[in-house]
This record gives sequence, C-alpha cells and structure tokens, in this order.
Amino acid sequence: MENVGIANTHSAACEYAVASRPFPGERQSGDAALVDADADNILVAVVDGLGHGEEAAHAADVAIKALRTPAGRSVSSLLQHCHEALRPTRGAAVALATLQASGATLTWSGVGNVEGVLIPARYGPPRRKEYLINQGGVVGYRMPAVRARTVSMQPGDVLILASDGVDERFAENDMPAGAPEQMARAILERHGKESDDALVLVLRWLGTACGGTP
Repeated sequence: MENVGIANTHSAACEYAVASRPFPGERQSGDAALVDADADNILVAVVDGLGHGEEAAHAADVAIKALRTPAGRSVSSLLQHCHEALRPTRGAAVALATLQASGATLTWSGVGNVEGVLIPARYGPPRRKEYLINQGGVVGYRMPAVRARTVSMQPGDVLILASDGVDERFAENDMPAGAPEQMARAILERHGKESDDALVLVLRWLGTACGGTP
C-alpha cells in the first residue's frame, strides 16, 4: 500500500510517500502515518498500534484522529493529547515530528518501538545523520516524560520514520536513491519483517512552497 503527496506551508513544502503492509494473513494494519500542514508547520507521525489485527488498527486510527485535532502544536502537547485519546485502547508506539518552515527546524520525539533518521541532502557541506531518540513506554498506557529534540534542516534533507515492523538496522545502511515513493518501497522490501505490520514514511524537505496537496 502506498500514499504519495506534497504538503505545503505558507513558505515551505515537502514531498512524501508512505509504504506499508499488514501482518501476513490480516486484512487491516495496525500501523498508520500522518502528514498534516498548517501555516508554518508540517506535522509528521508514524503510529504503531500494539500487536496486529483489528484492535491494533483501531488504536492507530484513534491516534491519527487525535493528532488531526490537537490541543496545541508542540511535540509534547501532541503526544499528551494522543495519550489521553488512546487510554481506552490497547495503546501504541508513536514517532512524531514537527517541521517549522520559518526556522527550518525539525523537532521530534518517539515513545515505544519506532525508529527515525534524518539524512542530510547529498549536496552542500558534509553533515552527519541525526537519529530519533525514542523512550520506553506505551502511548495510552505508560507515558514517559516527553523529551523532544530540535535539529536544523536544509532543502533536500530526508526524514524517514518507521514502525517496529521494519528492522531498525535500516537506518545504519546506505539509503536507496530516488523519489520518496521509491525509497519507501525499497526500505519496506529490504527491511520489512514478516512477523508484524510494517510501515515506512519518507519525507523530503523542499524548502520552498510549491503546488497543492493531492
């Protein structure tokens, strides 16, 4: 399953793609993703409902709906809002990032078994990869104190978030080249586990506004 799009703020944009598949034999996936833009920010999230099947898919759906109607846009307030919404469910792991267009910064945090990496653009001065720092816990059940980190971004940088169904070592390897949809598909094919739902979100920061969201 793939989803491809462009998200715009007033001053900047990104292109993104999501590749996912459910646990073999299941019709629904407990993994879900969100890319949502307002005037100056782009919200990016990957949610992994615990386990797989219908209840995991329900938890993921509740989390995505909560993130679409947030009480505040900071990473900590978004995660807390999601935590409250998920209390009646089995809970989820969540990777969450906000990209601020005016400051060209990325603020991100993770709770549970989710992975993330920010890959520098191939051009310009050499920079190192940045990795998501995720904390133990379950959003909706056992929520840790949120620790968010902010890093700078440049046009061409690529953000990748992945659920637990993708081998965490994907971030240590050379990334496949191409458009976000090609990268997401390749990572899922190479590193997706057969023992769980799996989802990969790949987002390239463009830095200047363009087009409309499909």
